[in-house]
Amino acid sequence: MHDPGAGRMARRKLRTKTNTKPVEYADGEPSAFAAMLGGLIEANVDSRADRKKDFDSLVARVGIWVTDIDEGVTLDFRKGSLVVYNGLQAKRDLTIRAQAGTVMNLSNLKIGLLGMPIYYDEVGRSVAMKLVQGKLRIEGLLGNFATLNTVTRIFSVQ
Repeated sequence: MHDPGAGRMARRKLRTKTNTKPVEYADGEPSAFAAMLGGLIEANVDSRADRKKDFDSLVARVGIWVTDIDEGVTLDFRKGSLVVYNGLQAKRDLTIRAQAGTVMNLSNLKIGLLGMPIYYDEVGRSVAMKLVQGKLRIEGLLGNFATLNTVTRIFSVQ
């Protein structure tokens, strides 16, 4: 017979699936670019434990402005969730400005030892060259280098 008043039960954590999505859109109708970036990040976080760990630890506002289509987004990372805004919002930690192809190349960077992006392969050299030529600008880089590496790891599909 079961006694409902019987002592304490052992405590253990149960893994439960929640229906909360890690990526939300601040605007009622996200732009195509916002939806694409949000979807890319969500897929990366869902498919890789190391990306999920980075995502769960990141607190930063990152703006991305695509110069050739004159459109941008702000990614507001909040330790395990992301709010995607159309356009550039205030108080960003980093702002990346580049053409669409260069922004997409950021998602193709390979990640090497210690979680650092690899810049010595073809894609990495291309991204580094764009930075040297001024075709890729990263505002707020000084003081936020670790944040940039974390964001790059979350973006990377490699």
